[in-house]
Amino acid sequence: MNKLILSSYNNCMKIFGFVFFLVLTSLSSAQDVLSPEEIAALFPAVLPSDVFESPIDGFYEVALDTSIAYVSMDGKYILQGDLYSIDSRENLSDLRRAEIRINMINSVDHEKTIVFSPETKNYKIFVFTDVDCGYCRQFHRDINQVLDLGVEVEYLFYPRTGPNTESWSKAESVWCSQNRQEAITQAKATGSINAQSCFGSPVSDHFNLGQRVGIRGTPAIFDENGIQLGGYLSPEMLIQRLSELDPS
Repeated sequence: MNKLILSSYNNCMKIFGFVFFLVLTSLSSAQDVLSPEEIAALFPAVLPSDVFESPIDGFYEVALDTSIAYVSMDGKYILQGDLYSIDSRENLSDLRRAEIRINMINSVDHEKTIVFSPETKNYKIFVFTDVDCGYCRQFHRDINQVLDLGVEVEYLFYPRTGPNTESWSKAESVWCSQNRQEAITQAKATGSINAQSCFGSPVSDHFNLGQRVGIRGTPAIFDENGIQLGGYLSPEMLIQRLSELDPS
């Protein structure tokens, strides 16, 4: 088993745990199909609302944020890995993750994000950004070109260094500025901003959401369907990627 697969497997086991093996010993061997409530009870931190029907007969889908596993309806087996449709060649697990991801992103208060809107909007992207991230700065240097291509950009804060750090304080100061668009542009252009504080900053909420979404680096760019387009993309690469994904 290569290191990438082993790492992915270990991460799944950390999330779902081995508790269900212990619980199974108390279940009647004659019981063939467990309810979603009973399946949820096998895993720490999993609720019945996290258990869904699966494309695989005889299995439930268990989704803990964007981590997905498939559990047999008798509660005896768990499959971790991406599920593909042979007919459509689609990665069904990725599509499900995107659906979960966009629902999570859309749950935020969009009055507490920073939006750059074009005159004519053809596409919209969500970008988790860090004012001290080099590639985030490069993306923002191209913001006018992105807008000219008809792409609306909605920024969410993701200071990679976490709470109580300089990057976190800069994000807070951007939000607390009178003109947030000018503030984030200044912070990314110069690396500095006048320190400010205010009540109701969304930085913590955005950061926590980013962790749940599974962000590993910034910028993290998602389309309106929750599909991750990549990290930094030039305006040309961005519009090409969006066009490829556009069903129309």
